[in-house]
Amino acid sequence: MSEHPAIQKNGRTTLSACMIVKNEEKFLAQCLRSIKNAVDEIIIVDTGSTDRTVDIAQSFDAKVYRHPWKNSFSEARNHSLSYAACDWILQIDADEALEQADIPLLHKLITTDSHNAIFVAIYSELPGGQAKHYFQRIFRRGKAHFEGIVHNQLIFEGKALESEIRFYHYGYNLSDRDMERKYKRTGALLRQQLAENPNNIFTMANLIRNYRNEHNFDKVIELGEKGLNISVSQTDLVSKNQRQRISIDLAHALLNTNQADRAEEVCKETLKEKPDSFDILIVLGEIMLKKSAFNDALYYFKKYLILKEKENKEPSFNVLSADFYYYEPSTYNNIGDCYKHLGLIHEAEVAYKKAIERNNKEPLYYSNLVNLYISQNRLQEAQDLTYTVIKSGIADHLTYLLLGKMFITQGNTNDAINAFHQSIQMDNKNTTAHTYLINLLIQDNQLEKAKKVLTEIISFYPDDLKLKCLTEKIHYKCGNKESALNFIQSILTSIPSDKRLYLDLGDLCIEMEEYATAIEVLERYLTTSQGIEAMVIASIATCYAKLGKLESAIFGFQTALKLDPNCNCALHNLAILKN
Repeated sequence: MSEHPAIQKNGRTTLSACMIVKNEEKFLAQCLRSIKNAVDEIIIVDTGSTDRTVDIAQSFDAKVYRHPWKNSFSEARNHSLSYAACDWILQIDADEALEQADIPLLHKLITTDSHNAIFVAIYSELPGGQAKHYFQRIFRRGKAHFEGIVHNQLIFEGKALESEIRFYHYGYNLSDRDMERKYKRTGALLRQQLAENPNNIFTMANLIRNYRNEHNFDKVIELGEKGLNISVSQTDLVSKNQRQRISIDLAHALLNTNQADRAEEVCKETLKEKPDSFDILIVLGEIMLKKSAFNDALYYFKKYLILKEKENKEPSFNVLSADFYYYEPSTYNNIGDCYKHLGLIHEAEVAYKKAIERNNKEPLYYSNLVNLYISQNRLQEAQDLTYTVIKSGIADHLTYLLLGKMFITQGNTNDAINAFHQSIQMDNKNTTAHTYLINLLIQDNQLEKAKKVLTEIISFYPDDLKLKCLTEKIHYKCGNKESALNFIQSILTSIPSDKRLYLDLGDLCIEMEEYATAIEVLERYLTTSQGIEAMVIASIATCYAKLGKLESAIFGFQTALKLDPNCNCALHNLAILKN
């Protein structure tokens, strides 16, 4: 209980905001502005800020207390509670904000005696969408405290009330550097906490999530498989929530380590417990997309949209977390990918446009639609849309990459080179833009510039076989054909992990007029890939034509056109052969 005199407001129930902060100048003013008309006092415990945090807090008349950091969020939070003098406490973090429209509801809910804690809905901004979780952030003074050195939990007496009071959280959508620093700090505390209690499924789930955010997928898989084997109550909602989180992160890690079958197995087992889980449906859709099971992927993505539409109309309290609460734009984008792979171009276009309608600030959705237009030779629409993105100020490296591809199609080499340079300037580790640029420079006989660009990108990826293929193309252009042929034969005697390397080798063979070897390489690609591509068939047919095998060439071009009636290479060459 606080030793501070209780604040009296003519019999009205009073509310203290309690916060702990350190170097929070980026978000603090926004947070305090959101709560200043909702609370009667603001208590801030500063654990060692060196920026303007304290000055900002004092400008809002907050009561600031300095307290040394002792490697425990709960210790600091409980310290802040000791200074509170109101009937109720609102716990909020500096990177959060309270929805102003919900202040009257907040004031109403703290006037009843039936409960000692209140759940709020926290909406977290993520790079790809928005998550929604419920936490007890409002509680009666003296009836609750925090436990756990990190990702602490509120321990309270009595009952908790469900509510849709909205908090907005912005701390998961920071720069890569800031997020890396956060994950490093959080991970150290979680490992310490798990060492003290190895079977604590809440701590384990949070550590697994931290490893996932750090892209340490091996650790996610190791701990995830262990976590799912921990014996926990099947009726305890907290335990079920953590099992679901572990399953999602485990499936994500398995998917990113090319273990899609095991990822699917994990998700379907979890779906038995929670058949309407937004998160599992999205992850299952992504798994099926990765496995090229496009109709199955469509089923899961569409089921998510149906359930989400119902949720939007009537939000329902669910203590189970929803990481993919607002992912409609991303889901429509995935649906567009599915339809594109199925050859349903109109449906794909509609889906991509729906993604853009729901989030017109995400350049990926525009790029996918531009790519679709390019594949259909709708170059004017593709170019118009690309310039719209550039003018809007949201263009990224992929935008300029696609612009470069359009210029290549139009035979505009100089503009294409400039576009690829722009793409590389925005992402200097982008191998695709480098590859296009190097190929253009080779074609334009600017071999020294090609060598320079290749040296820059290969310094990041010294073992990349596709880049080594470009090296051999330059060797050939410089007169060393033997080196290139030896490289091709070395690949043919191995099994490269990236099957699309065969396409690069095929292009190199065609460049060297080694048409028989080109056919062998490209057919190797067709037998190892999951689908048959019209352009690959057309390239093989072109090789047959160069070898004088005209019947095989005509058959190949006709086959390519059955797969893609708009395949320009097949249309052009077939017309020449028939004439």
